[in-house]
Amino acid sequence: MADDLFDSRLTEHRNPRTRDIDLADALGIVDLINAEDADVPGAVHAERERIAEAIEIAVECFKRGGRLVYIGAGTSGRLGVLDATECPPTFGTNPEMVQGIIAGGAAALTRSQEGAEDRMEDGMAAVDEAKVGPDDFVFGIATSSTTPYVRAALARAAERGARTGLLCCTEPGDELRRLVDVCIVPLVGPEVIAGSTRMKAGTATKLVLNTLTTGAMIRLGKVYGNLMVDLQAWSEKLIDRSARIMMAATGCSREEALPCIDEAGGSLKLAVVMKNAGVGRGMAALYLAESDGFVRRALELARAIDDSDDPYRHYPIEPPDEGSLELVRAALLSVPDTLTELVSQVSNDRLSERPDSQKWCVKEHIEHLRVADHFFSGRITAVLDEDAPLLADRDDDVENREIFEGGAQDTAIAELIAKLVESRTALVELMEGTTAERWVRVGRHETFGPISVYQLLRHCIWHDHRHLEAIRRLVTD
Repeated sequence: MADDLFDSRLTEHRNPRTRDIDLADALGIVDLINAEDADVPGAVHAERERIAEAIEIAVECFKRGGRLVYIGAGTSGRLGVLDATECPPTFGTNPEMVQGIIAGGAAALTRSQEGAEDRMEDGMAAVDEAKVGPDDFVFGIATSSTTPYVRAALARAAERGARTGLLCCTEPGDELRRLVDVCIVPLVGPEVIAGSTRMKAGTATKLVLNTLTTGAMIRLGKVYGNLMVDLQAWSEKLIDRSARIMMAATGCSREEALPCIDEAGGSLKLAVVMKNAGVGRGMAALYLAESDGFVRRALELARAIDDSDDPYRHYPIEPPDEGSLELVRAALLSVPDTLTELVSQVSNDRLSERPDSQKWCVKEHIEHLRVADHFFSGRITAVLDEDAPLLADRDDDVENREIFEGGAQDTAIAELIAKLVESRTALVELMEGTTAERWVRVGRHETFGPISVYQLLRHCIWHDHRHLEAIRRLVTD
């Protein structure tokens, strides 16, 4: 019998090492299959640069709001659907972000749909139905490289402007290589049983797809170290997993982990930043937004700001995205409510008591926040209305003395908070209608240099955090 079975495709060849497998006992069969499987990782490793290229394409598309769309037939299609469906529970992704399309539709997942892989028109229609566009990455899976359904789907995806890739286990030829942006070809050789590409080729496919999506998720900031932190604690299993990861990432106890995850709305990533940076949910969300979603970068940013004599230089000059503007607005407006919650059960004497003669009481901290609102509003207004106005340095000693002598200690707490609501509302109103060009307008600080409108607001939020923490210590110690 011919070793190539009269077919040029490597996946269809006859394996000379398993010619007599039908004579082997059970243990012999296991050893033969295992020996063949041992070569698969090496074949995948040989394609490491192409796999890395596919990861970068996927990340680029994801950042533009696009999708990774697997498309295949038979075993290849099923493995694509499997990898896609594993992404939401593993990495907390939207189910639309990674999708799997299989020839023959959902019925082909459990029952072979012979002939579906030959219908080119179905492959093109599937791409059209998915509304594939320039922001998407369509990744075909065809171990033999010749599946008409997949080839037609890739051609249509390219026509629609999508990025394209192909995974196969036999040489696809120059024409198909030119059709796609990246071609991954792990040559695993003939199968143990000729014609059964669910074996070595299937194993190689699973390894490549695992690496592709896991690598992309890592590059999107969905892990911290080697811990999955972009989890949403939606079930008992995920709550338990989130608690254990939280404990490993922060060193806290389980009793501390669960309330923090709950406070973060079930977001493990937010909870880790909140705990390790010692900030509330709003601040943690901002640090993540300004760090492209990476926990490690967010924590480094938080430390840099806290430790710096010039915190302004660590804030981004402009908002990272539209969502971060809403985070800024929410953080600013949340302060009066947070204060109300902190002081609601505290006596007036405690709120008026200074820890020593040189430090403010709770009421004076609140009055300082109101005064600071006017200070930030004035600077922002100047920057918006003038070209690079001079921002004079503050005289902390004078401002501190004015707070001590201003009578806040003898003012009702409700009145102080009401006045803060007014000043904070006025500050936030300066954001309304501000265009992208105006967010990056700068003033010239006589000590810190250029400071943008966004940086001023971000520093106000950090300033709020420091005083809220001081108030929290005064009412709980």
